[in-house]
Amino acid sequence: MFFKRIILPVFCLAFEAGVGVSGEEVEVRDISVDKGTNVTIPCSGLGVEPTLPAPSVQWVHRGNRTHHEVLVDGSLLLKQISADDAGVYECGVENETAFNDRINITVRTEPPPLANVTVHASTILALILWNVAGDGGHPIIDFTAQYRSAAPVNGTLEPWRPISPNHISPNSRQIDVYHLDTNASYWFRVWANNALGPGAPVEVLATTLYTDQDAELYKHFLEGAATFDPRAWLAAVCVVLGALAVLAAGTAAQLCRECRSDGPALVA
Repeated sequence: MFFKRIILPVFCLAFEAGVGVSGEEVEVRDISVDKGTNVTIPCSGLGVEPTLPAPSVQWVHRGNRTHHEVLVDGSLLLKQISADDAGVYECGVENETAFNDRINITVRTEPPPLANVTVHASTILALILWNVAGDGGHPIIDFTAQYRSAAPVNGTLEPWRPISPNHISPNSRQIDVYHLDTNASYWFRVWANNALGPGAPVEVLATTLYTDQDAELYKHFLEGAATFDPRAWLAAVCVVLGALAVLAAGTAAQLCRECRSDGPALVA
């Protein structure tokens, strides 16, 4: 009798008060959606009979009430979802502190920019290398690379040129660029593609080298330039000029002797 009149009502009251539980005690459900799509999230665990009207439901995202539309049945409608909409959403009855449901939304996007993009240029070719920083939630389909001259023509840069093949294998981490000009600067860019489109390109500036013959010539020409003594150069010039003067004097003396020896024969 005591149990029916006192203990049972107290137990039921406590149970009803515990229908809404704290956010930490509610298991988080994971949902993945594509960027730019619409998604409707139901608020589970409201504990309302189907014949009764749905209570006023509030949704919280990152500690603040979300600006997205709450439908009549308490579901949350997210339109044209973006990367900023990712994170945990919590729902509960209006003016109550406990949450009834928690949903973690992961937004799939285009691939992020590639990492560690470098260009190693030689005389007429260059090697582009990169690493993958992620796929955005969808597998990478392929890579795309382009280049163009860094020297503007009439104040305008030339259009980007494709690098063959146009669809680089998703397993590749490098690509060669041929038929470049020597001692010229170029912009190179590369990006990844997945089912949602191209990722942001990464651009790198690089300059090709001189030809091997020119580089070797300049190397020998400048060898020892730091320790060169101009007095030695002046002495060498004086020796050369002195030798030329002696040679000129000897040549003049020889011509004079030949003229004297031929003189009488010409008179006869």
